[in-house]
Amino acid sequence: MKKLFLLSCWTLFQLLAASAQTPAAGSRPAANTGCNCGTEQKIINGTPNPATPVTPATAAPIPHILQVQARKLENRDSVFKTVRADDLILLQLSNPKAFMDSRPVDNSKLILYADGVTLKGITSDLFSNIRKDEFKATDTLTWVTFQLKQDTTTKPAWDNLYKLANSWHSNTLRVHLSLGWEGMLPVSVNAKDLPRTKVTIVYFSSRMFVVMSLLFVGLVVLILFLAIRSDILKEEPGGAYSLSQTQLAYWTTLVIGGFLYSLLLTNIASTLNSSILLLLGISMGTSGAATYIDYFQKKKLGPAYVPKQHRGFFNDILGDGESMNMQRFQIFAWNIVLGGYFIVFTINNKTMPVIPDVLLTLAGVSSLTYVAVKPSESQ
Repeated sequence: MKKLFLLSCWTLFQLLAASAQTPAAGSRPAANTGCNCGTEQKIINGTPNPATPVTPATAAPIPHILQVQARKLENRDSVFKTVRADDLILLQLSNPKAFMDSRPVDNSKLILYADGVTLKGITSDLFSNIRKDEFKATDTLTWVTFQLKQDTTTKPAWDNLYKLANSWHSNTLRVHLSLGWEGMLPVSVNAKDLPRTKVTIVYFSSRMFVVMSLLFVGLVVLILFLAIRSDILKEEPGGAYSLSQTQLAYWTTLVIGGFLYSLLLTNIASTLNSSILLLLGISMGTSGAATYIDYFQKKKLGPAYVPKQHRGFFNDILGDGESMNMQRFQIFAWNIVLGGYFIVFTINNKTMPVIPDVLLTLAGVSSLTYVAVKPSESQ
């Protein structure tokens, strides 16, 4: 009986404890103390108040190029889509304040871009006299003006433009124009505005190109005529052709042609650089040294001197009178390779190349070897 009584008491105690933990009907559960700012209501002075929504940050405006126009310097009333040297180029820029805020430093230059290529030297002074923190304009649009100068100060810009040319004889470039701060990417253009930012750049006269080409062809024909009908390229009157004289004529013709071509297309005479003059000097020095050696041999041998006989053009310039030799072939082959490089570079870049020192040294060594061996050649 005692055990039964204790068991009944323990069961009753368990039932009372369970009923104490169960909330009564209609009672309210305890408030969640965790923070759930997106779903919970704030209670201010006992009154529920909806949470204040967070306003997202407004995105900064992005500048774009909307359209591009061209005008003549002397006539600003008419606008075009064809640009020539010294014309004005006008680019319509949206959100100029945001563009000004992107300026890296206050003395950064504003540069023109063509198809994403920097036209270094073609700049605008629109923002040059104002600091970034002083720019307070509220206009949403502005026009930025550049002048397409073609001189020594803008030669790097034109060198980049010529690389976009489709062919060696084409006188036009069809490009998209933009602008940007020096050292930074150009301002972007929306897809719908691309047709309005495209212009045609005409950089030389087709008629003048034909005239200058005919003039150069006439010069080549004249040199060939004199080479066949006269002794201009020969070691002796009526004798064999001279390798050194042929080399001098070869480089004289190439340099004149390159100068006329680059001058016509760029209107810049400074494309004739010091390395080209040094190359001509090597050819002239080789010719002079070879002529002096022939003269010395003639004086030394007197009546016993026998000039080299004519056996055909290539036999004359590659041979010593009896057989062909390697030093003559080496200087001949090297001049052909260097001349090919000169032609291709001038056509692709519309300017004559700056010959690297190592190539000039190699040309000089080839000429020196030819001159050094010439006295031992058979006469």
